[in-house]
Amino acid sequence: MILLNDPRVREVPVSDCGERMVSVDGLDERIAVDWSRSEIASNSDRFCYARESVSDMLRRAVACLPKNIDFLVKEIYRPYSRQLCSFEEGLEFYRESNPELNEEALRELACQYVAPPEVAGHPTGGAVDIVLIQDGKELDMGTKFNDEPVAPENLTYTDCPFIAPEQRVNRQMLSQAMESVGFVNYPAEWWHFSYGDPYWGLVIGNAACYAPVGGE
Repeated sequence: MILLNDPRVREVPVSDCGERMVSVDGLDERIAVDWSRSEIASNSDRFCYARESVSDMLRRAVACLPKNIDFLVKEIYRPYSRQLCSFEEGLEFYRESNPELNEEALRELACQYVAPPEVAGHPTGGAVDIVLIQDGKELDMGTKFNDEPVAPENLTYTDCPFIAPEQRVNRQMLSQAMESVGFVNYPAEWWHFSYGDPYWGLVIGNAACYAPVGGE
């Protein structure tokens, strides 16, 4: 399992291809957007904007699902400044809950679950946080979106063995649809998929084609 604290992620070369950002709102009748933003920290009105290739991939991925199952997008674009703030907040959380660890160990721990800005996918427009819905209601995926992983069960891990069979089937359905069109799942978070960012580049053995998008 490759986690974000793997130093190889930071070594992936990045050369932005200049692809434009587009909104996925209204992209497809089977792709909904969670406009409540109740589960994300970003206040950006462009939270549902993605690189053009990513939006096309989402449309192809949702077509791979059963006809009665749809996507609900939680977050795509996140400003670099918000990512930096989120990382610092995560670091402080782990600092308070693990007082026995030194700063180097705390940063390594935090990097597993909150991407440091220099390798984060959301500021590039290439990372997607997404869940499955049926008749407008979220399917049971074993945890809520954005839940904190708690050892030793690590229930947010995509392949966690401690979830119910139905929950496992739902996760597999989501992963298979997204990965079939080229997305890479972050294995510590069942809801997080990316394309074109450094993590994706390391997993597939390629340079990253998306750098952080400047401004709002």
